[in-house]
Amino acid sequence: MAIGARYLLLLIVSSIITLMFSSATVYGQPQKGLIDINTASEKELESLKGIGPGMSKKIVANRPYKSVDELSRAGIPAKTIESIKPYISVGNHPSVPLPNQKPQDPRELQPKQKVPAITPAEPSQKPASKASSPNKLAPGQTVNINTATKDQLESLPGIGPVKAQAIMEGRPYAKPEDIMKVRGIKEGTYKQIKDLIRVN
Repeated sequence: MAIGARYLLLLIVSSIITLMFSSATVYGQPQKGLIDINTASEKELESLKGIGPGMSKKIVANRPYKSVDELSRAGIPAKTIESIKPYISVGNHPSVPLPNQKPQDPRELQPKQKVPAITPAEPSQKPASKASSPNKLAPGQTVNINTATKDQLESLPGIGPVKAQAIMEGRPYAKPEDIMKVRGIKEGTYKQIKDLIRVN
């Protein structure tokens, strides 16, 4: 009887120990580190029940996921998703930029940023060139002081803008020497232009 009691006690203890180990393996798996479907490798995903190499590749290809249920996008059956839910998680994974969210190529922006160059030097040089090279009378050409324009009068030697204006205001003239009645035009100036002016 003593041997039988000891054997029975040994069986009970061994069965308790076996149950403890088996429960540790069964209940310990979900509490182990959960597999993040957004960052796990294909091998880690294959360790899940019902997930083979083909499915693991599809899961990786369809990342990122906002929830576990989005695994259906990768072709994972609903039953398989429900069975692996206790063992997986969805971590904060940086979103993959979609094609329409891709930032525009900086080279495409360059034409819009170009500003046409302004060169104001040309207009500013026009008056200077005009002043530095006054019109000159051609050989044998004369100026009618009764009808000439201001520019034509300024082409005469010693006649500037002020004297040209005064000549125009003193019209009409009966004879060329009457030009000496204009203020600022004296005999010396008249001698320079007498052969170049006329009244008709």
